[in-house]
Amino acid sequence: MDTKLKKSNKFIGGMMFVLCITSTFAAVITFMISDFISRNGHRFHSWSPIHIENRFQIFELSLREQISIYMGLAGLFGIIALASLVYLCLAVGDRDEDGKILLKNVDRVYTEIQLLIIGFMAVLCGYVSVLAFHEFRLVMTMALFITVVCIIGIVAAAIGLWMVLSCVRKIKAACFIRQSIIGKIGIALYETVFVGGSLMRKIILLAVLGCLLSATMMFAPVVLILIFVFLVRWVREYEEIKRGIDEVRSGNLAYKIPALSNGEFDNLAHGINEISQSSNVAVQNELKNQRMKAELISNVSHDLKTPLTSMVTYIDLLKTEGLTSENAPGYLDILDQKTNRLSQLTKDLFEAAKASSGAIPVKKERVDLLSLINQGLGEMNQGIMESGLEIVIKAELEKYYVWADGQLLWRVVENLFGNFLKYAQENTRVYINLTEQGANNKSSMVILEIKNISRQALNIEADELMERFTRGDESRTTEGSGLGLAIAKDLVKLQGGWLDIKIDGDLFKAVVMLEKAECA
Repeated sequence: MDTKLKKSNKFIGGMMFVLCITSTFAAVITFMISDFISRNGHRFHSWSPIHIENRFQIFELSLREQISIYMGLAGLFGIIALASLVYLCLAVGDRDEDGKILLKNVDRVYTEIQLLIIGFMAVLCGYVSVLAFHEFRLVMTMALFITVVCIIGIVAAAIGLWMVLSCVRKIKAACFIRQSIIGKIGIALYETVFVGGSLMRKIILLAVLGCLLSATMMFAPVVLILIFVFLVRWVREYEEIKRGIDEVRSGNLAYKIPALSNGEFDNLAHGINEISQSSNVAVQNELKNQRMKAELISNVSHDLKTPLTSMVTYIDLLKTEGLTSENAPGYLDILDQKTNRLSQLTKDLFEAAKASSGAIPVKKERVDLLSLINQGLGEMNQGIMESGLEIVIKAELEKYYVWADGQLLWRVVENLFGNFLKYAQENTRVYINLTEQGANNKSSMVILEIKNISRQALNIEADELMERFTRGDESRTTEGSGLGLAIAKDLVKLQGGWLDIKIDGDLFKAVVMLEKAECA
């Protein structure tokens, strides 16, 4: 639909372009004929085109009527030419998706050259018209007049109108001055002297210029007025910057100095705003890190204290009741579970520390991710059957090769599968999707998505869930340590990929992206 509309607009524009030129020359021709009749009516009247003759009657219009008709035609053609020119000026300039005017090759011509061409073509059209009219009066032949005006004049008018529309397009694109020679020189001087130059150079140039202008009686009042105008503005800008510095110094790092006029004060204010913004971000990150450290210590203490408390309790019971007690085997089983739990927490903690520090060696090779997923599902089949989960795999290809460390990637898959086994709602579906991104590019990627419905309400942000010792269940009644996603994220990062999670209500989605490896 857009293509058809563009073609229609181009066709209408072309028709209006031709109409503007032809109606303009029609107006000129009819006006010149009217003028000729008014000056030489007795010579032109006998064979005027407005002359009806037959065998029975000769009817001739009066000179005044002929002049009125030709003047009316000239005015009508002039109105049509003006209307078509206004339409062309309003319609010229195609816009892109952002609404910006698209410039053409002719618009790259300097504005001064275009104005010279427009002026030359206008003079040429006038000269040709006068010359043709002079020949018309002498030779009394319409052929020479039409030939000279229509061939030379119309071509010149078309070129001139083309340049006029180009200037209008540049005005709409706000580059009329920038595309001129004077504009480019002025911008270059401004950027060199006032923007790129040092402050000392600017002050010296302004002082010298002010002294030279103030030495003349004509410009002395102007210099005085400019000094007062700019001095008041500079004082206000200085006060705004001083107020901003006081706000930042008092601890209000979110304060922004309002935008000032372009100049040194504006650059200074912009730099102060960037410093305060960076300081504010650093302070917020430090507060977040402090909060995370406090939560980490609390979570580690809680997770380590729980099995230790149980172990101390059952050891005391064994001491009291003795190993010959009938409850002793049960106590020993619980001690064994808590010992394994404590050992696993310790291993996860060390693994998380190593993964985050990058101390784990990485040996990349070509790994079939789909086979690795099927292997993981096979090993966890019993847990999947007990939870009643239905695994749905969507993969268009039979093989998805990635550049990764096979052992590290297996630990990532194992952590992600263990996550939905612990936290997914029973008797629901788990979707595992494998896709490729940028399959035709050298830097194509393989994307793994795992989606499931959470058993607990996920009233937590996705970025917080990626932190260490953070779980989806706030009661911390599951067997997880809260380290699985954090470890998986660091391991994927070590292999040149990234892992992200998204939460939408109770829908949990983990996304892993790894570099694709070509088939052997």
